Amino acid sequence: MNEKEIIRRIKQGEKALFETLVKEYYQEIYHFCFYKTGDAESAYDCTQETFLHVIRFLDGYTERNHFRAWIFGIARNVCSDFFRSRKFVTMEEEALEGVQEEEEGYRRAEMRDSVQAALNRLPEMQKDVIILRFYYDMKLKEIAAVVGAGIPTVKSMRSTAIFAPYCFVSLSIRSSI
Repeated sequence: MNEKEIIRRIKQGEKALFETLVKEYYQEIYHFCFYKTGDAESAYDCTQETFLHVIRFLDGYTERNHFRAWIFGIARNVCSDFFRSRKFVTMEEEALEGVQEEEEGYRRAEMRDSVQAALNRLPEMQKDVIILRFYYDMKLKEIAAVVGAGIPTVKSMRSTAIFAPYCFVSLSIRSSI
């Protein structure tokens, strides 16, 4: 059964099929929320809130948009609401609290922190563009739908973020995170 059929049947009352959507998107949404919040517990909370919003607003979803872009848009908004409503601890502060790791784990954490720090220097929408493009391999059209901007704007944000001297990070690092 394809995604459109699942959504149609959920809207018709087969709520048990919602679990199929959760299984399909949970990990991606959780990782996206983690990149946005920098904290596993906050990412979990934001992921749960995202799926609650999906349940609440699925009847308003129209098939002209890609479901993946729609759900990532919800996750993006939930994470923004999280930052407005709570204080959070950044990954850099957590590292300073003395997390003990073996040498390889330490290097990976250091690299992850460097990438996170570079992402944190970007404006919020530009950060989202980079995360969605390089961590989730979304097409520019999907990213534009998630962030609510035109494709030329998304292209410009992507290029500026990659080539800006203050935040240049090799995107091949993502495979080691």
